[in-house]
Amino acid sequence: TLERGGTFGEIALLRAIPRTASIVTRTDTRLARLEREPFLGAVTGNSSSADAANNVVIARLGSGRRLAAGV
Repeated sequence: TLERGGTFGEIALLRAIPRTASIVTRTDTRLARLEREPFLGAVTGNSSSADAANNVVIARLGSGRRLAAGV
């Protein structure tokens, strides 16, 4: 269950793979859609955010799925 400000879909953007989850809303929901290239530029352009992104991938998919350098 995601709370206000929660995210989903980041793994598909980070790894250029099909989505790893489906989302169903229980209430009216406002969503924001991000394109891959601007998202990657924002996330991987800073070492702290790139590390955080790697931690998300590892936590959700396992340690064998680290974000490739520069991707």
